[in-house]
Amino acid sequence: MFRRTKIKFVSMYTLVFFVILCIFGISIYLFMYKYSYSSIDSNLNQKAENIIHNEQKEIPEENERESERRVSYLYWASSGKLVKYAPEKAFFKRDFAYFSPKNHKGKIRTQMIEGHSYRILTVKIPEIILHNRHVSIVQLVYNIDPEVAMLKMMLMMIGFGSIFGLLLSIFVGLFLANKALIPIQRSWEKQSQFVADASHELRTPLSVIQTHLELLFRHPTKTIEQESETIYKSLKEVKRVNKLVEELLMLARTDSNEQLINLRHFPIGHLLNEIYEQFEPIANLKDISLVEKIDKGLHFLGDQERLHQLFVILLDNALKYTAPQGKIIISCQRELNFIKIIIEDTGMGISEIDIPHIFDRFYRSEKDRSRTISGGTGLGLSIAKWIVEAHHGHITLESKLNVGTKFSIKFPVKEHH
Repeated sequence: MFRRTKIKFVSMYTLVFFVILCIFGISIYLFMYKYSYSSIDSNLNQKAENIIHNEQKEIPEENERESERRVSYLYWASSGKLVKYAPEKAFFKRDFAYFSPKNHKGKIRTQMIEGHSYRILTVKIPEIILHNRHVSIVQLVYNIDPEVAMLKMMLMMIGFGSIFGLLLSIFVGLFLANKALIPIQRSWEKQSQFVADASHELRTPLSVIQTHLELLFRHPTKTIEQESETIYKSLKEVKRVNKLVEELLMLARTDSNEQLINLRHFPIGHLLNEIYEQFEPIANLKDISLVEKIDKGLHFLGDQERLHQLFVILLDNALKYTAPQGKIIISCQRELNFIKIIIEDTGMGISEIDIPHIFDRFYRSEKDRSRTISGGTGLGLSIAKWIVEAHHGHITLESKLNVGTKFSIKFPVKEHH
């Protein structure tokens, strides 16, 4: 499955990077082409202006060394006959056939002559007398061999660079595809594990329900009273399945980023005190001391129902894993811009190996024994963590085997006006 996805990613990334490299290379080439030719054309136009406005009736002298001279001048009579050219050794006589001034006045063109490239500007000037002839047209010829060679070299480099860029794009595509697939693979593995765990959790109670129902069919003559224990066990498993399904649906909605938090200001200290009062009789029955250190005047902006669920999950866990004559402490106090809630017990504790995974879905330390003790679904602490994070809070765990467990929660406080 991931092989096809990887191929698609590699193809997409390779194409994108190759196109970007090609566009970049072509843009550089076009810029250099335009810059080179515009510089040459500007030079030609400037020299043409100097000739047109030159009051001398002779060829204007160039302040250039012979080795530096790249512009040549061709003076034409109005009849189309060449009168003079300078410098004298700039061209062979056979070259002049390429410099006809007809239909090119005021235009700049590029001309190839026996492997050499020239940029030619033909302009009309006020008549001057040269060699007893009337001259009205002058051509400025600029040798552009260096620019053409540079552009050809650049084009060749861009071509080779494109081939190298294609290979580089493939490697970059592979690298990025592997990087992009890591979270997808992790998500897929988590989803597969989640489905497998959910199936396992559902299979056990369903098997129990099926077994008990089959027992009922084996004794069709017995009354409901006689089979009440079997019916009770079936109903107990149905409730467990119902609870599991509800928790799974809630976690599925959190994964899809569905809005599940309804914020409003409420007395969080009062809420914790109510939960304490609800759990106190249960703790007394189990011979567990339940102690509260709650600031009942504290208010908080949050979802009261979700926070009620959070505190019930943590207290329920504390009661399940605390032996008789143990102790559970609930505290809720204001610390600067935070509300800090601690639920601490003297229960069986959690091993260091299990602590990093304790908030994972369906995770249980010593799973078989834990199921016997609690009958839980393994989703409670995952839901608790989500509720805390949905309120922009932070939950931490400290625990030692046979010593106890301490859950600390910090919620940021926004002042209520």
